[in-house]
Amino acid sequence: MDYGMMIFHHRKKLGWTQEKLCEGICSVSHLSKIENGTKEAGIETIGLLLKKMQVEVDENDIIDEVTIQLKRLWNSIERADYDSSKMLYEELINKEEKINYTNISNDFYITIWRYYIFIEDLKKAKKKWKQLEAKTKKFSQYESIKYLFTLSIYYIKEKRYNDSLQVMDEVQEITPNLEIDFQEYCFYRALVYSYINQTSLSMYFCNKAIPIFLQNNNIKRILDAKMLLSLQLIKSKLLDRAEQFLIEILDASVILSDKTIQMSALHNLGYLYYHSSQHKKAIRYYEEYLSNIQEGTEEYFLVISNIANNMMIMNNYETATQLLCENLSKIKDRNSASYIRMKVLLLEAKKDEANLVTYLRKIALPLWIEYNDHEKLIKYYGVVADYYEKHESLENQNLLYKEYNNTLLKIIESRK
Repeated sequence: MDYGMMIFHHRKKLGWTQEKLCEGICSVSHLSKIENGTKEAGIETIGLLLKKMQVEVDENDIIDEVTIQLKRLWNSIERADYDSSKMLYEELINKEEKINYTNISNDFYITIWRYYIFIEDLKKAKKKWKQLEAKTKKFSQYESIKYLFTLSIYYIKEKRYNDSLQVMDEVQEITPNLEIDFQEYCFYRALVYSYINQTSLSMYFCNKAIPIFLQNNNIKRILDAKMLLSLQLIKSKLLDRAEQFLIEILDASVILSDKTIQMSALHNLGYLYYHSSQHKKAIRYYEEYLSNIQEGTEEYFLVISNIANNMMIMNNYETATQLLCENLSKIKDRNSASYIRMKVLLLEAKKDEANLVTYLRKIALPLWIEYNDHEKLIKYYGVVADYYEKHESLENQNLLYKEYNNTLLKIIESRK
């Protein structure tokens, strides 16, 4: 325990001067050296200083108690148990001052940081990270590993995917058993690869994550990993296997009464049936999903777009146009991804080729290049190219093909 820092903290909290605290106990210079950590004080002196400030030290009992609670909180987070995590966090945060200067203080703050990331309170997470950064040089090896692993998850939430992978590589060099010590490691690695469209690697780490979660009887995370794997299977056109996983997940979510997993399964089944050209089924699952989410959110408008897209594929342009017009008027920000996506679909539904191509060139394609949206870039550059062949000069066609080829090369490069 850092008694010097503890004495300094409580003296300042009381608003006492060094002279007032040390009177009758030791000299001011002696106290100053204790607080600065340049002199080891005797137990008797420390006891007298703490007693004068009415500070009780029950170090062994509190450390044992908090250590157990920290392990339980970490385990609850690994199991994605929000209720248990919240309860344990509220118990622990009330003990923060008591462990400030003990040998578990770093573990305490890393675990609290992990909790903020888990509940996606990124404002608090960033503040806690900055506090921890100043202490990293004094971390033990175990604390460093735990800190780096948590940092890799924080980077995912910040959409810094390459930074996340770099940290994961760094921490695995320190501890080869990382995927066993931290049961979420393979899952989060799979998640990062999914975000950067490295489908094969994402599938590989999903398949590594599932047995680890099984071994720990972590049901929630098993379903999360299978959900992620099903998306990669859809991207890889392995639709029958993906459907099998999703039906299994949907059944399990009903049994577990887990609304979050149920909703994700409904959405992903809509996505699956779109890719398998079963558009009526896709619309049905999307509509069921839509009925359970808040109207006016970005997610809500994304699903509206998906439903309209399936309608258009079925040549139901009139209904799609009506649906898109009704919802497009609800979006105030015309530069938002939701608005741009729906505007493109509306111009398609109206078969307004000239305005569609103009909107794509000026607004939509630059946004999708910025977001690295491979699927839309490939589809809509094709739409523009077809239009140019009919209506533009050879020179303009060649310029477009050059731009298109450069975009394709970047897509291919990013998938390596």
